[in-house]
Amino acid sequence: MKKAEELKLYTPEPERPELDAGLCMSVAEGQGAGRYIKGKTLTVAVWNRAKAPLVVWRFCGDYWTGELRDKKNPTRGELDPRRIDIGSGRVLSWRIDLAATSKESELLRTYFEASWNRNLIEIVEDALSAHNRKKREQRNARQAEETKEALKSLPEPPKDFEKQILAECDDAVFLWVTDTKKLVVRPGGEKEWVKLQNCRCDSCGGEHTVEGRILKHKTWIPCPCCGKQMMIYNTRYPAKRVWANRTVLWSKPQGDGVWVRRYLVCFGFENHRAELGIYARDILWTDGKQVKKWKCAYSVSEQPEYIMCQKATVSSMLLAPTGPYQPYELATISEQVKADLRKALKTEWMYQYDDRLNFLWEVRQWDAIRRYPMAESLIKTGWSDALATQVYDRDRYYISPNINLRSKTYYGVFGLNRQELALVSGSKRTFRNVDEAVEWKKAGLAITGKNMAMTANIRSLSGLSKTLQEAGMTGGLKYLRQQTRRITGAYNGQITPQVASDWMDYVDMARKAGMNLKLEKVLFPLDLKRRHDELVTERKKLARIEALRHAETEIKNDAEQLENQFHIGNIYKKIRKIYEYDGAEYIIRVPEGAEDILRESQFLDHCIRRGTRYFERIATRESYIFFMRKKADPNTPWYTLEVEPGGTVRQKRSYSNDQYPDLEAAKPFIAEWQQVVQQRMNASEVDFAKRSQEIRNREFEELKANGNIIRTGSHAGRLLVDELMHDLMEVEKRVG
Repeated sequence: MKKAEELKLYTPEPERPELDAGLCMSVAEGQGAGRYIKGKTLTVAVWNRAKAPLVVWRFCGDYWTGELRDKKNPTRGELDPRRIDIGSGRVLSWRIDLAATSKESELLRTYFEASWNRNLIEIVEDALSAHNRKKREQRNARQAEETKEALKSLPEPPKDFEKQILAECDDAVFLWVTDTKKLVVRPGGEKEWVKLQNCRCDSCGGEHTVEGRILKHKTWIPCPCCGKQMMIYNTRYPAKRVWANRTVLWSKPQGDGVWVRRYLVCFGFENHRAELGIYARDILWTDGKQVKKWKCAYSVSEQPEYIMCQKATVSSMLLAPTGPYQPYELATISEQVKADLRKALKTEWMYQYDDRLNFLWEVRQWDAIRRYPMAESLIKTGWSDALATQVYDRDRYYISPNINLRSKTYYGVFGLNRQELALVSGSKRTFRNVDEAVEWKKAGLAITGKNMAMTANIRSLSGLSKTLQEAGMTGGLKYLRQQTRRITGAYNGQITPQVASDWMDYVDMARKAGMNLKLEKVLFPLDLKRRHDELVTERKKLARIEALRHAETEIKNDAEQLENQFHIGNIYKKIRKIYEYDGAEYIIRVPEGAEDILRESQFLDHCIRRGTRYFERIATRESYIFFMRKKADPNTPWYTLEVEPGGTVRQKRSYSNDQYPDLEAAKPFIAEWQQVVQQRMNASEVDFAKRSQEIRNREFEELKANGNIIRTGSHAGRLLVDELMHDLMEVEKRVG
């Protein structure tokens, strides 16, 4: 019997306490007498209104197990009270008051030796973490002794450490220039004052003098003494607010290893010279086999206290924290530090396989080799960049989920054998190609040269391999080849990405529409493009119907105001018989009133509902708003027409205030309808038609003179008058 099973055997089953509370706790004590479980045991349960407890914990000393009502075999993390949902977005924690009988409350406090001022859940939380806390305390005590012993041999920096820092941090200090004069006697006894500039370099300490005023404040020149590029700072300007910080590394070999110490150096220039404040920070020791690192924490007495790190890496010593926008930058590292670390780490061989390597990435790759068994082999076979991206650049680049760096074999790392890897590797800068091939291999595609060529352009399509796996890999690829030939007119051995993408979208839309994808004619339609476009249209239609439903109240309120103001319904009653018409394939419908127009505009998402301009035109009989629809689907909005009295069509707009290729087929019907309207016209409509034409011509002249340009949409940048004239469909023969 396992230890967890034995604990359950020797702990009593929980029973709900007789308390009228939404959340309560029960506590029961038992006695263990098994191989593993000995002594007193305890069962703690939390109850809500349900019959079964929400959570049960069983204890024997600092060992425990637990059960959750809604989850089988929960992890220890899921049994943490702070992760147990009690409803209304709340979790169990010490802030939650739990009801319990005084007897059970006393039993819990006595078992865990808890004080009376502590919350019940708080006591349970401490009990759950007691074992880990005990192990952590033991580890910390052991590491404190190890730290004390190790730091006895910690080397101290040399006496000239400040000079070394100034020599390395030449970008943080200045070449100080002081303007002065000197009286000189020229030949013949003539005296003259000569302008001079006295110079002193912080980095090397060298001093020199130049004649004239040639050195300008805050410019860069090479120092004549050390040759380094230095910024000039003239001493006539104050330097109280000038400062700089640098993180500096110092190393000292010792035995087979090397000590590396990190210092924070603060530069002040109040007295027109670099004054250093040096503060000890982290310490690292390595011999190339193991790495030990201690973080520095300053106490109240300002004496550094060193704490051993649990996961030490050498590369972490090379980076210095800066700020929120650039969290880290490279510390100041001397050539001596680099040489000492290279000698200990033995990393010179890496430059044979990556000539673009720098010291930071050299150390980072060494850290990766310590962590991952196959990292060295990957570097030697050209995967250095891909390895670095996978390990360190997770937030910036593509990370391959199928690459297992913890494996000890090539096949385990890639999931492909060497022959398959040779077919798909391509560029070794990332693992992307390999990752995609593994995904397709899992979906059932054999990794062969022919298959790789066929899927070269579609393997990167997210979700396609899974869709093909569900549909059948062989049949699915055969269908995509046929559709590529059908749509593009040729097949050159590669499936076109657009075909694969359209089919994947079609399958997704068909599944959401509840279509039976088990039928081959549904899963693999003969005319993929047509079926894809039909489903897209249907999907848009459903989305617009839903949007229309949400806007119902607003439309009714707006329509009521418009009817009161413009009397749209009354006008349309008078003209309905003149303008409504049914053709063979299309129909023209006259709205009942303002509400129908607003519904149409909301559905097609065009500009009528965004103002009252068109309703004002209807009220003055300058133009009307009619609906053109397909006879096979008369209840679905298609095109909205702005029509002058007499039938001249000013505008034709469909979805998103635009026109589409299907309008061309309907233009003969519009011309036919215009002739029918001409025959139905009465005297008043003829008068309105003449006046409307005059207003339109006048507006076009004004637009042409003003040069109005369309600002948005697919026609942005064009002259408005040109688009309106292009859209205009005048009646060939006007009555009167």
